[in-house]
Amino acid sequence: MKIAHNISALNTANRLNKSNKSSGASLEKLSSGLRINRAADDAAGLAISQQMRGQIRGLEQASRNIQDGTSLVQTAEGGFQEITAMIHRQKELIIQGMNSTYSDHDRRNIELEIKQLTEEIDNIARRTDFNTINLLSREDYQVLEDRSSLNVDVTTTGPFPTTVTDREVYYGFYPVGTPDHPQNVVTSTTGTTTNNEYDHEARLTPIVSPDGRPGFNDYEKNVHTQTDKTATVEFTFERIWENEPKFKELDIKHNSIGDIYFQTEYVVNSTHAGQYPDFGGFWDGNTVIEIDGVPHTLDTFTVDGGNILAGSLSIFYSKDGIEIEKTMMTDGTSFTVEFKVRNQSGADDKQIRFSTVFQPRYNAIYDISSSNGVPIGSTAASADIPDAGSVFELSNELVDFEIAFLNGGSYVKPNSLMTGSAELDSIANSITTVWESADLDDGGVLEFGFSLSNFNFKKDVYRFTEEYTETIHSIVETVTTDIKDIDYVPPKVDIQTGDQENQVLHIPLFNAKSDGLGIANLSILPPADPAVSLGQTEGALSRVTNFRSIYGALQNRLEHTMKSVDNYAENLMAAESRIRDTDMAKEMMELTKSNILTQAAQAMLSHANSNPQAILQLIK
Repeated sequence: MKIAHNISALNTANRLNKSNKSSGASLEKLSSGLRINRAADDAAGLAISQQMRGQIRGLEQASRNIQDGTSLVQTAEGGFQEITAMIHRQKELIIQGMNSTYSDHDRRNIELEIKQLTEEIDNIARRTDFNTINLLSREDYQVLEDRSSLNVDVTTTGPFPTTVTDREVYYGFYPVGTPDHPQNVVTSTTGTTTNNEYDHEARLTPIVSPDGRPGFNDYEKNVHTQTDKTATVEFTFERIWENEPKFKELDIKHNSIGDIYFQTEYVVNSTHAGQYPDFGGFWDGNTVIEIDGVPHTLDTFTVDGGNILAGSLSIFYSKDGIEIEKTMMTDGTSFTVEFKVRNQSGADDKQIRFSTVFQPRYNAIYDISSSNGVPIGSTAASADIPDAGSVFELSNELVDFEIAFLNGGSYVKPNSLMTGSAELDSIANSITTVWESADLDDGGVLEFGFSLSNFNFKKDVYRFTEEYTETIHSIVETVTTDIKDIDYVPPKVDIQTGDQENQVLHIPLFNAKSDGLGIANLSILPPADPAVSLGQTEGALSRVTNFRSIYGALQNRLEHTMKSVDNYAENLMAAESRIRDTDMAKEMMELTKSNILTQAAQAMLSHANSNPQAILQLIK
């Protein structure tokens, strides 16, 4: 037995120290929540963890950078949006000022608003800043290559002179005995007319500079084509008396200027009913049949006398069992319209009232004249079925003719006519007819109609010849082609979007002032050409639209970049946690184990220290 060295106590003390150390380590991990509190805990794990922590913090800052970049793009795009609205307004004002309905005073007021909008575009461009960084009025571009050009081509077409003649022949009426007018030059004018045409094209295309920097190609093409035509225009006039047979061979189109009636020679050798006026053509503008007091408007009957020469044409309609047949006839000297209304309804005592308004194709004044003193008026109309009576004639200043109505199977002249308004209009120049039947039995027929005949011309006919002769001396075409074609690198704002170098997104900055957009000199007043200003607004809109498209794409890219960075940081945090964070449950188990071992070691150390006391028994 030894007392100099208590090996059991030493061994137990050593175990107790280890348990205390293990318990202390567990307490440190549990209190800090970290598995690695010092390099000694896990040197390799600490190195990996620290590197990941640097990445995480860098990515978190990159996410904030991207948010700032998004805010910058939104600020710039907001300025572009308002500039776009003002350019649209300027374009609207220019188009308004190009309308000839506005006076010079109106155009000056329009010009004032255009200038005010230009100034405000410049103000917005200068004021749009982000953290004192100007966004919309940057002029510090680096030009890589300038291929702009200006070319003027002058072309003279020929050979000259050349002559073009426009000849018109028509027939009209002058007072009897008007002398002939020989063909001679009435006017002769020499001058130059200028025609301007403009073509505009503009685009902004992304490029990459030779050293890898992002840039743009600014392309704009303006083509101005000016055509100057120098010519002499002569007006020649002739008036010659024509006999009536020649006049009747023409297809006559009736027009009027003041009190002079004339016809233009379009087609030769076609005959119309009644020659002139052209009674072969009527518009049946309002045809109504009343059946037992119920009105029915029939489809419009339209007959062109130029299509009905000699012969007849019949049209059929049916309404509620009432059949209607309309027949129009002409022999070249008279015009007849007849109606047959048949009751095929199966019922007796049908009350029929039929009215129609015939209007000649041409407006003219027709006066009623008769030997029994019927008043003079402008329109002829019959009331009910006309009775036989005196002969009536309708006339205007050019022709007389007779009117008769179908009654009892034969045509008779009316003994009374209603007269309408003397006002010259399309309704006054019409023939209104009304027929009635008190009762029409089943199978019964109502017949009626009217005829125009016995035409008599009252004036001499003259042939008029007008010629417009244009002698072209020269046509000079000047084409000015102005091309802007520049490759450049714009100033930019760099957004650090990651935790490593070269993880950068470049936001280009543009010049949106009026001079940069090409609209600094918009004007609709002389000497400026409004058409040029209109083209300039189109180019400015194209530029601003390109700028906004670039910024819209950048904003979408920034949003996706931020989502990617946030996901990356989140995954790194999870990985770093698995390396460095402590497993609390596991450490609690280790702490419990260490505590139990510490208590056991303390008990055993007490026993080990008491073992040498047994030697005292030997000394007794």
